[in-house]
Amino acid sequence: MNNTFALVMVDMGGVLALHTDSSMEKRLLQDFGIESYSSFSEIDPSLVDVLQEHSKNNITEAQMWEQFTHKTGIVVPPYKGSLWAKYFKPDLDEAMLGLLRELKEKGFRIVCATNTEPAHYEHHKAMDHYAVFDTVYASCEMGKAKPEPEFFTHILEAEAVLPRQVLFIDDYAINCEAAAGLGIHAYRYTDPADLRWALYDLGMIQ
Repeated sequence: MNNTFALVMVDMGGVLALHTDSSMEKRLLQDFGIESYSSFSEIDPSLVDVLQEHSKNNITEAQMWEQFTHKTGIVVPPYKGSLWAKYFKPDLDEAMLGLLRELKEKGFRIVCATNTEPAHYEHHKAMDHYAVFDTVYASCEMGKAKPEPEFFTHILEAEAVLPRQVLFIDDYAINCEAAAGLGIHAYRYTDPADLRWALYDLGMIQ
């Protein structure tokens, strides 16, 4: 077995959880009476920064919607509960889940390294979606988010590992590039089959 890696850091949405924010944003925009855009960033690119601030729990969801309206002029209809959670009901990718369990059986420590908002984080916890991980590092708990270097260094320090001892798996190129810039071995995720071959080539599974 490959002893190079002491830690495997895995993204949640788009890797283990079958969910993309863009599909959810499209549904919300339809609720708001907007049919011509598929994501918030298409309306105003600066909304990405607003969502990032909410994922770090620096602003509440109510404040996020206030800023959304201020930037777009779109009035958000009243809704009892969290709008951000309204269409958030992801399933887990069973093939990916099985692959992570294989790595655990081989003795690797597996942690979740996720950008997530409080509503999504609570949903995943309630559904026991994080059960396969040894621990979870969530942006809304850390106050740091990918691709900020501080997100990764926080985990490195907490886990007491060197960058070269870490394999990072994420579906966003910008996050992989940020991790690689710190000396972490980053893998851009596409599907479980390609990841399996990559792990085989690394000597982590047979």
